[in-house]
Amino acid sequence: MKVTLLYVMLVIVALGSCTKEARLRKKEDRLIGVWEFEKVTYKKDFALFRKNITHEYRHDIVEFFPDYSAVYDDYSLRAVFYGDWNIFIDEDYYGEDNDLEFFVDAVFYDFLNHEDFYLYGSIDRLNRNKLNFEASDSRGTYTFKLRRL
Repeated sequence: MKVTLLYVMLVIVALGSCTKEARLRKKEDRLIGVWEFEKVTYKKDFALFRKNITHEYRHDIVEFFPDYSAVYDDYSLRAVFYGDWNIFIDEDYYGEDNDLEFFVDAVFYDFLNHEDFYLYGSIDRLNRNKLNFEASDSRGTYTFKLRRL
């Protein structure tokens, strides 16, 4: 009886634990699809409040494909930019616990102005309908909230 119980517990633990690669593939699968910017804010370093800059991204769409290519449809410019994307993991160690942090890294090639642009940041939330991530520049932090179309 004890041996059977031990065997069942080992199977449950083995099935419940995921490798980093499996968790990464799961995040990639969730990211694939069409996303629209729902809310974008910017907070300058040492500022008290965030500035809502959603109007700069209104009706813009990002689509991530399974072959790691992407498309950014800029509504205000009436232009489409092609690019590539990747998700990677950074492992932080705090005491005995280790915590995985996921980052999205997308580059889009601007053939109009010859200035490529990036969406790069730490993923705060990624599920079936929501993608939230933060990105920083030299003066502050952007917070992007996207929803799946």
